[in-house]
Formats: sequence, structure tokens, C-alpha cells
Amino acid sequence: MSFLCCSGSSVDDDDKYVNHSTNSRSQSIQPKNDLKVVTPTNKKRKEKKDDFDDNSVNETETIANTNEEPTPTTQHESSIDTKGSSSKKDKDQLDQRQDDNVVIAQQGNNEDLVDLDLQDFDEESLMDLTKFQEGQYKNPETGWLLGKKDSKFGNKKCLILDLDETLVHSSFKYLRTADFVIPVEIDNQVHHVYVIKRPGVDEFLKKVGEWYEVVVFTASVSKYGDPLLNKLDINKAIHHRLFRDSCYNYEGNFIKNLSQIGRPLSDSIIIDNSPASYIFHPQHSVPISSWFSDTHDNELLDLLPFLEDLSKDNVDDVSLVLDVML
Repeated sequence: MSFLCCSGSSVDDDDKYVNHSTNSRSQSIQPKNDLKVVTPTNKKRKEKKDDFDDNSVNETETIANTNEEPTPTTQHESSIDTKGSSSKKDKDQLDQRQDDNVVIAQQGNNEDLVDLDLQDFDEESLMDLTKFQEGQYKNPETGWLLGKKDSKFGNKKCLILDLDETLVHSSFKYLRTADFVIPVEIDNQVHHVYVIKRPGVDEFLKKVGEWYEVVVFTASVSKYGDPLLNKLDINKAIHHRLFRDSCYNYEGNFIKNLSQIGRPLSDSIIIDNSPASYIFHPQHSVPISSWFSDTHDNELLDLLPFLEDLSKDNVDDVSLVLDVML
């Protein structure tokens, strides 16, 4: 029997507690003939001791699909990570991945997991990003990750949202502050996952669901992500769900490849706390800090005015506005 343990993002143990200071992102977007605007920048993280939850996160464990033997864990290693890298065996056997193969794989720290040079990355010289890998999920109707765009969305842009440490934090260890608990069956044994919602997530999802075609794209497996989203999406604002089998495997990392979404890149935006997840398309990203338990965090709500402006018709290409320096 495997004991599960994972964490939400690939960060160092010393950086697990993050100070989320308020940073307004509500600069108005100017008409399309003059798109010179000040865009939101990634906040500088500050270390602090967070007394909110005694069940601290172990950032060196991750849920991964692998055929290797699980690494034994202790009682204190019980957090969920869906942003870890896959092993070389994972990459070679991508077509054999199944949700039922979820076991614990020991991972290194953030420097090991995200060993990617964001500044020197040149997608055109490396690969055809529209080409699917063997075993990677694709919609049978369109050949892309998403099906045909419903007419109800009209000219709405596509907003791709990460799940863990962006919208929620989850742990297999009991959290007294959990907003809800979901059962996950692993190796014929049911494990309870305790989930706490990031402050403002309900209002955030409701608003962006009105402005965008919303996709939650997570590197977690569907047996964990689906029941979690069933509980989280109280306003039915999430229109599509993509899981680990939709990720693009690059240098052992699970990448969210926007070139395969099936929507124009000029209309596509991704919000994720892990820069490695959007390494192919940094000019389409809105960075957000990793969240674990800070009750004073306001980042989701701070983003709303900016996202509302981005959603408007006068923005022809979001990459011209999202001048994000990674």
C-alpha cells in the first residue's frame, strides 16, 4: 500500500511561507491603437513565519505517475503537489500513464524541478508546439485539447487557470481550517484530501466566468481534480477542465502548452504560480504568488480589474499587453 504525500508547488522548504502584499493591478487598458500600458508584475516574495496552520507543507514530495517504488514518508510529509516534474521513465512511457498509477515519488527542491532557462527559451528552434506527444490527450472532435468553442462565448477570450497553490491548497494531513474534504481512492484505499480555498476565489471565479471562456488546467490527475472542482465551482464558472494527461512533457516537467488549447494565442491568458508551467508562452502569462494559508492574501481580487480590461474587445492581442519579465 502506498502512502500519499504531495505539495502544491515546486518551491524550497525555506520559501513555503510567502508574504502576499497588496499590489494593485487595475491599470486601465488603452484603445488598441495605443497599447502602451503598465502591466502587473510578479511580486517579490518575502519569507515569513505563518502561524495560520500547524500542518506545515513538505515541498519535496509530489504525486507523480510512475512505475517506480514509492519512497517511504513520515507523518509530517503529507501535502499535495501537482506541479512536480515527471521522471525519465514517465517521459519514456507517457502513453502508458493511467490515473490509477498514482504513487509517491521523491522530488528535489525547486532548483531541481524547474531547471529551465526562461530567458533563453526559443520555441521555434526547439519543436513544433502544436504537435501532440504520444499518449497525450486530445479532443477527438477537434484534435486540440478543447472541443469546438460554444457560440455562447462569442468573442470572449480564453482564461486558463492553475488549481493548486493558485486557487486552493490541499493536503492529505488533517487541516482544521479545511473548506471541504474530498475522498481519493489510491491502491484500493480511500484517502481524505483536505482543501482550503484561497481568499476571494468564489468571487474571482464568478467574475472571470462572466468575462472569459474559463479553463482550469492542472498537472494533477483527474481522480483528485474532478471531485475538487465539483466542490469549488459553486457558480458553474469553469467551462473546461484539463488534467495531467493534457500536459506537454518537456525535460521532465508537466507544461501547459497554450499552442495546443485550440484557441487563438492572441486571445489566451494563463494564470499560474509556477513559471515552468507556462515556459512556452511567458508573454501570455499573469504570474501569481504561491498560496498555502495566508488569510490576508488579496491577489485574486486584485487581479479582477486588470482581467476585466484585458477581456474587452479593444485588446486585439493579449501578448502586446502582458509584458511579463520572468
